[in-house]
Amino acid sequence: MLSFVMGFGLFGSTFVAPLYTQSLLGWTALQSGLLMLPSTLFVAVMMPVVAQLIQRGIPQKYLIATGMSIFFIYSYLSYRVLTPDTSAGNFFWILIIRGLGLGLLSVPVSTMSLSTLRGQEIGQGAAFSGMLRQLGGAFGVALISTFVSRQTQVHRYALVTHLNVNDLNVQQRVAQMAAGMMQRPGMDSLIARQTAYAMLDGAVDKQATLLSYMDVFLFVGIMFLVCVPVVLLFIKNAKTKISMADAAH
Repeated sequence: MLSFVMGFGLFGSTFVAPLYTQSLLGWTALQSGLLMLPSTLFVAVMMPVVAQLIQRGIPQKYLIATGMSIFFIYSYLSYRVLTPDTSAGNFFWILIIRGLGLGLLSVPVSTMSLSTLRGQEIGQGAAFSGMLRQLGGAFGVALISTFVSRQTQVHRYALVTHLNVNDLNVQQRVAQMAAGMMQRPGMDSLIARQTAYAMLDGAVDKQATLLSYMDVFLFVGIMFLVCVPVVLLFIKNAKTKISMADAAH
């Protein structure tokens, strides 16, 4: 179960962040990939540190609960930082926090799932745990894609209700945009006004999409936060230790 939840958060957050940067900020795939690189490297740095903590007797469930709490902090900070003009610098430390949380999750979950197994069972258990992690990731990507699409429509409807054609502010906004269009050669007043309405509609779509991404980060973060008391109350510590070499194998 923990492998499934971890896969949901890992692959879901890896999926939604580049999707946001490419669809709303206009980044290239290379720029989006480089954005996620520090977080991934920090997970790799954390793994041997967490392994040493486990070998020294720190209960795995406390490490898992801490990792989930940190992942919630990452999700909440991402929720707060998202704007139509967010830069890569705004994401750097937030993604480092993500790496810290996932680093505290991955090794304890693996060791707890294998702690009661022996011999060939370790390989089978590792394969099963990895399959559940991949399955959680597949569910995460599918659910997040559907959630974003539906929430975008919900937010668009809510935003459009505030754009009354008889509202003086809306009329002034359209008139200003149309006036700017009129400065272009060959642009008459009718086409300029239609273009202004199209630009306003595009701005509503962009804002609705942004709000849906914010909802996704908050939803994933709350899911991890809800799991924290479950881990502390119902997950038992492993009574036996497993060799890190066997776990890696």
